Amino acid sequence: MGSPDPAKGLQRWLYEALRLAIVSGRLPGGSTLPGTRTLARQYSLARGTVAAAYEQLLAEGYLVTRVGSGTRVSAVLPDQLHPAKAADASSVAIETAHTRESRAPWISRLKECDSPFPLADANALPQPFYPHRGDIRLFPVDLWRQLHVRQLRTSRLLTLNDTSPAGLLALRAAIAEHLAIARGVRASPEQIVVVGSVHQALDLCMRLLTGPGDTVWMEDPGYIGARQIMHASGVRVADIPVDHDGMRVLDGIREAPSAALIYVTPTRHAPLGVPLSAERRASLLNWAAASGAIIFEDDYDSEYCFRSRSLPALRSLPGAEAHVVLAGTFNKLMFPSLRLAYVVLPPQLVNPFVRAASVTVRSANGLTQAVLADFLSEGHFDRHVRRTRKIYASRAQAFERAAHAHWQGLIDVQPADAGLDVIGHLLPFDERTAIEKLKSARIDAAPLSRYTHRHTQKPALVLGFAPFNEEEIERAAQQLATALRKG
Repeated sequence: MGSPDPAKGLQRWLYEALRLAIVSGRLPGGSTLPGTRTLARQYSLARGTVAAAYEQLLAEGYLVTRVGSGTRVSAVLPDQLHPAKAADASSVAIETAHTRESRAPWISRLKECDSPFPLADANALPQPFYPHRGDIRLFPVDLWRQLHVRQLRTSRLLTLNDTSPAGLLALRAAIAEHLAIARGVRASPEQIVVVGSVHQALDLCMRLLTGPGDTVWMEDPGYIGARQIMHASGVRVADIPVDHDGMRVLDGIREAPSAALIYVTPTRHAPLGVPLSAERRASLLNWAAASGAIIFEDDYDSEYCFRSRSLPALRSLPGAEAHVVLAGTFNKLMFPSLRLAYVVLPPQLVNPFVRAASVTVRSANGLTQAVLADFLSEGHFDRHVRRTRKIYASRAQAFERAAHAHWQGLIDVQPADAGLDVIGHLLPFDERTAIEKLKSARIDAAPLSRYTHRHTQKPALVLGFAPFNEEEIERAAQQLATALRKG
C-alpha cells in the first residue's frame, strides 16, 4: 500500500489505499484483512485510525465482518468499480444522477417500488375507507402523558441514557408475559428484541439470512412493504398463491424447495383476511425443519378477532421455536408514530440479530420503551385492546349493514369477522374505474391488484372501517354508492 501520507490525513490515506487494493483486485473477494492492532503496528498508526478506515469500508460495502471469521473483502462490491485511473481536474466530469443510481442497485430497485407509506407529513385523519389503520382518537392520551411524566422524575433519569440494542429489559419482560397470555408463545425476554417496526425486523432478517442468489417465499397477494424489502435486497422472490386456506404451502415447496426464508401472515392474511389452515401450518413447519429455512411470521391483526378467538401464533406450535421468527407491532394497536415493535427470535439468531441492530439502528427510543413497559405491565395495554376490539366489532357490524343497504349490485363485501379492513369484490366495475369514481367523492380505498404480483385476483377493493364511527361509515357508504352509480 506504500507509505502513509500525512499530508492527506492518515485515516483518509489508509481508506483510499485499501479501497484501491480491493477494486483493483489486489485484495480479492473473500480475502481476510489483518486485525486492526496488527495493521496499526505494521504502519505505525494509531489503532483508532485503522478501525475508522475499516468502519468506513464496512459501511460502504467493501468489507464484511462475521463473528469468528474476522474482517473480509466483500465477494460482491457495491459499485463494481474498475481500477481507479489518475485524472487531472480538467478530465473530471460531473457525475449524473443516472450514473450514481447505476452504482447503487438498491436505490435503483427502490425506484420501481410504490411505497405503501406516506412520503410526506400525514397529520390529517384518514378518509373513509382507508385500510390498515386503527382510530387514534380512541387512545388514552392523558394516561400516556402521566406515564411519561412519571418516567421523567429525577429519580428515573437513567431512562434518558442509551438503551441496549436488544431493547429495555423491563419492556422485553412485559412483552414476553403478554405473548404468553395473548398468543400462546413461550419465550424468555432474552429471545425478544425491540425494534421500530415489523419492516425493520424483516430487513435485518433479510440481511442476516439471505444473500445474492437466494430465494424467499412471498404471499401473492401479500403485504406490499414486505415485498419491497425483499425486492430491494436483491433476492429472488417466489410468489406463492393464496386461497381460502392461506398460503398454498405445497406450491411453495414445488416452486422453491431451497428457499432461505418464508414470509407469512398466518393468523390473518394481509390483505385477504383468511387464516392459514392447521394442515398448512403443520406442513410449513415440517418443511422448514427439514430444509433449514426460517419462517418470518408477521402476526398481522391478530388482536382483533370479533366472532371467535384468535388462532395461536405459528411460533407457539411444538417444534417452531428453532425455525420461526415472530414479529408484531404496537404502532397499529396504539398510534402510528409510537414506532415500537418486537421480534421473537430462535436462539441461534439472537446474538447475530442484536449485533446487526447495534450497527444499523442502535436502539429504539429508551424513554418511550420505559413508558410502554409500564403501559403493558400495569394492564393499560390489555384494557385498551379489549376496549378497541369491542368498538371495532361494532363498527364492523355497522359497515356490513351499510354495505348491504347501499351497495347491492356494486360491491360484494365479505364478512368483517376480524381485523381493521375487509375485501369488497367489485361487481360491474374494474378497479381503475372504481378508484377514479371514488376519488371524485373523496372516498379512499386500495385496489386489491396493488397487493398482487403474479397471481391475479378478481377485481376488488380493500376497505377499512376501524378508524370511522358509525355515523361516518353510514355517510361515506351512501357517498360511495352515489359515486359508483354516476355515469
